[in-house]
Amino acid sequence: MNVTTIAFTSSTSEAPQYVFGDRVAVKDMCEPQYWATGRVVGLRIDEVYQPGWWYTVQLDLPNGFAEEYVQIDLIPEAQIPTLQEQWRLKA
Repeated sequence: MNVTTIAFTSSTSEAPQYVFGDRVAVKDMCEPQYWATGRVVGLRIDEVYQPGWWYTVQLDLPNGFAEEYVQIDLIPEAQIPTLQEQWRLKA
């Protein structure tokens, strides 16, 4: 497998929290067990509209739909069971 290293010269950006291939869940208002999940397939940095990293996530839906999300909208997929338990305790 080839390794690609990308260097950014932006003084405002931090390292991305997620990288290509990471499994993530998209936060929503419903129970965590129903949140959409997918794999990070792209990322870009935006310094104008909403400064920070945008992640392209290919969702686990029948059509493999891909959508862009900001970092605050995502969590690692492995955290869903813990968040689901917290949801149940609040109910």
